[in-house]
Amino acid sequence: MNNTEFDAIVVGSGPGGATVARELSKRGKRLLILERGGNAPLKGSLLATASIVDAVSVGDNVLMGRTLTTGGTTSVYFGATVPPPLETFLALGIDLSRELDDVERELPLAVLPDELLRPHSIRLRESATALGYDWVQSKMLVDQSKCASGYTPEARWTARNYVQEAVEKGATLINRARVLKVLVEKGRAIGVEYELQKTKKESEIRQAFGTKVIVAAGGAASPIILRKSGIRNVADRGFYCHPSVMVFGTISGLKRGDGFGASMGTLIDGDIHVGDGNFARTLYQLFMLANHRWFRAFLHSKTIGVGVMVREGLGGGLQENDRYYKELTKEDFRKLEKGEEVARQIIRHAGGKNIFKSVVGASHLGGAIRIKEHLDENLETECSNLHVCDGSVLPENVNTPTLTLICLGKYLAKRLSRSL
Repeated sequence: MNNTEFDAIVVGSGPGGATVARELSKRGKRLLILERGGNAPLKGSLLATASIVDAVSVGDNVLMGRTLTTGGTTSVYFGATVPPPLETFLALGIDLSRELDDVERELPLAVLPDELLRPHSIRLRESATALGYDWVQSKMLVDQSKCASGYTPEARWTARNYVQEAVEKGATLINRARVLKVLVEKGRAIGVEYELQKTKKESEIRQAFGTKVIVAAGGAASPIILRKSGIRNVADRGFYCHPSVMVFGTISGLKRGDGFGASMGTLIDGDIHVGDGNFARTLYQLFMLANHRWFRAFLHSKTIGVGVMVREGLGGGLQENDRYYKELTKEDFRKLEKGEEVARQIIRHAGGKNIFKSVVGASHLGGAIRIKEHLDENLETECSNLHVCDGSVLPENVNTPTLTLICLGKYLAKRLSRSL
């Protein structure tokens, strides 16, 4: 690898990085994709899922989950999407309207019919609507042509799809490669240094060289990589993490069976999102075990859930030991409590009993790298040829980031291809 130079090196294979890699490889560019996680086929077992899930601390007893595998966190996400806030990006000098049009034509993006939804999700919708809440159903990235016989999780689109397309077009994918820093020469990015995990106990430091470097390692990892690469002002105004809780109750009388969930919800007071919290068995079990609810882990079919997420502003920071730290405010907790009460009301009206809430967690970590401050309209840093395209650059008003990151990836690829 030390003797090979690529047109572009993409660090991370989540939706942003995978899209850049796919688009550039389609244009015949020589691509290297470095992914920290493995590339084993995803399996639905509890142990397999637990092996790829990692937690990042963002404050006292507040953790954010992420997934280390090809495709990033889309490997275990629900498939729900929200369009990018076009006006917000326009104000930052970035027009994503054409990219959004392209995505809507290319990807299986649609509101799912009831027969593909979990019965628990439908019951929640009926309860929330009866209580007067505007319970909106989001479009899902699900290929319904694969659901002729009913629900199948393989129908859900993930960023792994784009990575596979890139590899088929000639891109090189290296897994278990943790990028340590970007190599910089005279203010210009020339490659990356990474640690390749060869066995459980053996690793080696390698370097790869490329004309362009795109850091897309995720909202938590990218700011650390940039700081270690000499860009010290990242996270200078902190970050946001969108604190969240889950509220669950037991319910009887619903049919057994799986389906797609977590695609509906309502917005309260502009920044409290209350939504469907019914997801696949494996993730549910993992969540219950993490919250020390051992018995509840076996009650997937009898559990109905609602998620609460609060959008908050920038704060906290990235410490010198590469740890994020932020103290949630009294106002954050007040909003969480208000959302929790709405969730309990909906669950009770739906027939749920034995209601409890989870510990406070974090939904997304972003805002540490900001467009027009750390990046220009080409998503390029102060170091030329070094770009960032992942959740770390998203403004606070992005709820579900997958579709926004795909659009940003297409946008960046168009600009990079002009100079490669």
